[in-house]
Amino acid sequence: MSFIDPHDLAALLPAPDRLALFLDVDGTLIGPTYADRERGIAADRIALIDRLYGLLGGALAIVSGRSVETVDPMFKPLKLPVAALQGADRRFADGRRFTPVQTPEERKALKKIATVVSETYPTMDIQWKIGALAIVYNEGDPLAEKAAVLAERYSGGHVAVIPGRVSIDVVPQGANKGSGIAFLMEHRPFLNRVPVHVGDDLPDAPGFDTAQDLGGYGIAIGGKVGGVAHRLTDHEETWTMLAAYEARWMTEERAAAQ
Repeated sequence: MSFIDPHDLAALLPAPDRLALFLDVDGTLIGPTYADRERGIAADRIALIDRLYGLLGGALAIVSGRSVETVDPMFKPLKLPVAALQGADRRFADGRRFTPVQTPEERKALKKIATVVSETYPTMDIQWKIGALAIVYNEGDPLAEKAAVLAERYSGGHVAVIPGRVSIDVVPQGANKGSGIAFLMEHRPFLNRVPVHVGDDLPDAPGFDTAQDLGGYGIAIGGKVGGVAHRLTDHEETWTMLAAYEARWMTEERAAAQ
């Protein structure tokens, strides 16, 4: 799996009336550090997402371990389709939302994991979400693997523990980005399109697999995930690819109109 020029990759993407585009956030649209998260997404890049959303007829969604409530402010004033909490919480652009109902066993497991991890590894940041939580740390933290093992030990089989580059997501059982993408692909405007999932981390692997199963493919950012046909070096190249795709098809649309 070698790196590809983002302009060349933009040229390979399906036409706007055929493409269903699924974008991860952390490490894909922004860098993986705390500073990157604080900076967020620049206004001109949000404007590009808005134009792409229109170009694709609304078949563009954010697929993230984040919650809907933390995704929306990043893309304000846009209200995009979202598969949040590793795909468990699905929200369409028109406001329809399918949120998992938390069981008492899940609630108890989340509280236990939060207590034990915070007591054992006090430098890690516990972030609560609706029906889930994230254990957040800097990339490369040597304690991350131990924290994931500890979280799994106290999960009781009631919640899923999904380690990543900068966080461990603890979400409802069965939740993954693949299930979120599959759900959205059953509904318009995604229905009958070619799914392409862009992500950077191991939790994106189910999304890559689902995209391939449904006739599309994955684009990996960086070198974390193997087995993907196309790879870009970093999140800046994600934006280069998106801008090149827009430029190509807007040029074709203008030429066709003349």
